[in-house]
Amino acid sequence: MRVHDSIPDALPLDALRERVIAALGADVLVADVTRYARDDGVEGPFPPGLVVRPRERAQVSELVALCHALAVPLSPRGAGTGTVGGCLADHGGVVLDLAGLDRILDIDERSLLAEVEPGVINVTLQEAVEARGLFYPPDPASWKVCSLGGNVATNAGGPRACKYGVTGNFVLGLDIVTGTGEAMRVGHRSIKGVTGYNLAGMLVGSEGTLAVTTACTLRLVPKPAAALTLLASFADEIDACAAVHRCQTGGVIPTALEFADRLCVRTLLAGGGLAVPVPDTAKALLWVEIDGDAAGLDASIRRAAQHCRDAGALDVTIADDPDTRTKLWDVRRALSHTLRARWPKKVSEDVAVPLAQLPALARAARELGTRHGLDVASFGHAGDGNLHVNVLYDPAAGPDVIDRVHRAVADLFRVTIELGGTLSGEHGIGISKRPFMPLEQSAPLRALQQQLKRVWDPRHILNPGKLFPT
Repeated sequence: MRVHDSIPDALPLDALRERVIAALGADVLVADVTRYARDDGVEGPFPPGLVVRPRERAQVSELVALCHALAVPLSPRGAGTGTVGGCLADHGGVVLDLAGLDRILDIDERSLLAEVEPGVINVTLQEAVEARGLFYPPDPASWKVCSLGGNVATNAGGPRACKYGVTGNFVLGLDIVTGTGEAMRVGHRSIKGVTGYNLAGMLVGSEGTLAVTTACTLRLVPKPAAALTLLASFADEIDACAAVHRCQTGGVIPTALEFADRLCVRTLLAGGGLAVPVPDTAKALLWVEIDGDAAGLDASIRRAAQHCRDAGALDVTIADDPDTRTKLWDVRRALSHTLRARWPKKVSEDVAVPLAQLPALARAARELGTRHGLDVASFGHAGDGNLHVNVLYDPAAGPDVIDRVHRAVADLFRVTIELGGTLSGEHGIGISKRPFMPLEQSAPLRALQQQLKRVWDPRHILNPGKLFPT
């Protein structure tokens, strides 16, 4: 008999602590729970009653079974780099810290796949497979600190999603634990597979509400032989959006098309944070990267540069050495933190629209700032219509500033849905966006998903309250 088989219902958290120690050992308990009360976007605080950090995958099943038996909420957590509160214990209970499961279990070079535990940091896998001539494309801006399990939970993307797709495009299979503590494997190790329902696909992006991931089987591709990057500057955001369209339809295959608006440009110019010269009159930037066979790469990047000029670029600089290219991408990947350093508070949303509506979204984001008297900066993945719209403010600026921020965010979501878009391109819904789910999804659709959750998690212990308004 397993330890949890004899546990009656409704015991308090202290009883769970003792049961965890008896079943898993005291070394899995984390003494300082304060850092688990927030993530990278939601401050809370939402302190958990208990933090458990397993060292072995089998311990996850035992812990979930304990929580199921006691009806104790359990919130899985990766590296805590999310921005919508998806890993926070806003219902109390237990935070399951998966960072201790951080082993690369297999890199199968012949089958082009890797098997990893959920706590493996994204860049760790990238470096390991690139050393073998392989490539794992999903590259969130936080790739040096975010975990692969968290990437799966939110279906994270990144600049390279323009060409390669998001995390879900590379998930072949998952080892999981359901809300009852039952361990199983979904998906497959083959590149193709249509046996039964695509349960692995359903779990990707489910934000820990259906199951806990204990291992991921991820597809790899051959490492591109070379890559080139350019930075183009424009007199306004609409010209930059026109260049995005030209690059996508003009005979090149961009790896990344990354955009930054006028407030981002002004902030970078003021801080001297750009790796190459940019005209003082610039009000938008576009990073364009192309990778592939080195033989045709130079012609492709020059064709992309001409597309930018045809769209009205003020200046185009091609990074012709690896150091400059790295610096250009360091600027782009650090842009969120650059803005955060300049303003006391930042609310970052990650709305996405059909590509044809990208200029309308960029324009609407700028108008939000004017309408609500706030600084609004937009940047992000123009190549797939996913912009990070940042509302920047100082809480001490006036008694109504927080209300104005809330109204600006609500207006952003409304205009995004009107443009045929979605509330989240890659961050997920979590806590912060759940009140807005009815804007995008009907009541019957939300009810259907909640019925699915009851099948996976009958006592509603896994990340309760996330995604759907309560």
